[in-house]
Amino acid sequence: MANEPIQQSQSDAWKAALASRRTQVADSESVPAALVTPLDQDVSRRSFIRASFWAGLGVSLLGSVGLLVDYLYPRNVRGFGGPVPAGTLADYPVGAEPVANSEGQFWMVNLDPTDTSDAGSGGGSGLLALWRKCPHLGCTVPWKHNATVPGFDSGSWFQCPCHGSSYTVAGVRVYGPAARSMDTMAIEIDDAGNITVQTGQILPGGPDNPSRATPV
Repeated sequence: MANEPIQQSQSDAWKAALASRRTQVADSESVPAALVTPLDQDVSRRSFIRASFWAGLGVSLLGSVGLLVDYLYPRNVRGFGGPVPAGTLADYPVGAEPVANSEGQFWMVNLDPTDTSDAGSGGGSGLLALWRKCPHLGCTVPWKHNATVPGFDSGSWFQCPCHGSSYTVAGVRVYGPAARSMDTMAIEIDDAGNITVQTGQILPGGPDNPSRATPV
């Protein structure tokens, strides 16, 4: 009988231990599992690395394009392709022979509206800058004295030495394989009579060349 209190005490202790165990298990089950698994962390890391790579590549490409554009962008263009000083009005008397400008690659003429010859001004009056490049194949067109042009009187003409395309003093095509008249360039004249030819502003030649002359 003396062992009964001891057994009862051990039984109570065992029950208390079981109850405590159940409480700990229940509490641990009530806590939600971690929302971010190691796999999720790895996927996020890969996405970040991939996004960083493409972002860096894009920035590098944009930088390269920017440097190329900056390198190719024309600044203070001099000579052909930009503004070229062409002297003053006094350098070009009305009806005088065309004057070559090597820097700007053009002929400057001061058309005489009274010149009614075959190679004349076509009624045009004023300054005309004619690109010396033949519209046919790009040969340099000279001003030629005593030139022979089929169907016209001999005289002074712009005549291409390569294939014979011939033009009046206003650059109007009259003969040869060229598809059009000599091209013209924009002319600016300031109040002091100084002339500047914008060699970057070229207009394809046509029968209306005489009307493009800048009044002086």
